[in-house]
Amino acid sequence: MIKLFIMKTGFIYLAVIGLLIASCSKKPEPTYRYFEVGITGVQADWRDSSFVVATADPELTYRILEQLSMPIDDRQIVIGELARGNGGYNKNGSHNFGWHFKENQWDLVDMSIEIYDGRAYSDLDLNPDYWFGQMKRFSPWGSYIKREIIK
Repeated sequence: MIKLFIMKTGFIYLAVIGLLIASCSKKPEPTYRYFEVGITGVQADWRDSSFVVATADPELTYRILEQLSMPIDDRQIVIGELARGNGGYNKNGSHNFGWHFKENQWDLVDMSIEIYDGRAYSDLDLNPDYWFGQMKRFSPWGSYIKREIIK
């Protein structure tokens, strides 16, 4: 009887310890790094001149840092899947955009199809229903990673 009580108590303790360990082993929140995307050429509206992207992908971050050491004309352009809202970071100066690239759902490419080309404010911000309903992606042809934003 005492052995049975000790065994039951031991199993209960093991179960409680197991639950505690399982609850403490949550995946850590990703550590995002933020980068300003510049646009080559003169823009008619200053809000079209740059926007901000975020990634926690170490491979993409490595490639971005390589890009920063290259001449601007040799850098790749960005392409990404769109999400509503500025994500808490996508802005240009005092203007907060109504969109952002889904974190870790964007990349650097040599080229993209023309239908994804556009301007951050004059096209995407002013026509969100079209971009979210039809396009779902954005890849301005004059884009390049301009700098890392240290928060």
